[in-house]
Amino acid sequence: MRPQKLMPRVFIGLGNPGKRYTRNRHNLGYQVLDKLSDKYELIDFKKHAKVSGVFIKTNLRDKEIILFKPSKFMNESGHSVNQLIQFYKLKPEDICVIHDDLDIEPGNLQLKFGGGHAGHNGLRDIIKCCGSSDFTRIRIGIGHPSKGEVINYVLKDPAQNDKDKIEASKLDAIESIEIILDRGLDEAMNHFNQ
Repeated sequence: MRPQKLMPRVFIGLGNPGKRYTRNRHNLGYQVLDKLSDKYELIDFKKHAKVSGVFIKTNLRDKEIILFKPSKFMNESGHSVNQLIQFYKLKPEDICVIHDDLDIEPGNLQLKFGGGHAGHNGLRDIIKCCGSSDFTRIRIGIGHPSKGEVINYVLKDPAQNDKDKIEASKLDAIESIEIILDRGLDEAMNHFNQ
């Protein structure tokens, strides 16, 4: 059951650790949190003593929040997310997961609460490890490959004709986080889910 006036305070960006993956489509969650951190000149991400990942705990827009990047590979993100939930005694509805989405065209962004994983391995593992799908998602469109394997597609940098669109989506993702913190998820959904 979805709570009224939902305002998640823990923003989890999905991606794969390591320099070779930095600009990949699959690393959009990491990239959004890095951009948000740069915009507000936050302290650097640091390793968490009890959780597999790096985090920033800070105040943003008069709210105490956590930005978190799991240090496990995408397919094992759920382990890190579950550690975070246990350590901070969070409920699933306290978290918002930022990830790439094959079912949305590049340049578009959608927000959603709950639902399935739609084939996204990071979401699949989070749902499995945490035992719930009752969390917010910021879904950043990368589109489907015209041919070839999805795995190769998500583990590559965006094509030149998509780069500008995806960059704009990252800025939209930051704006959606700001709206969530200021006015709640419903307002952010009304703004971005056209």
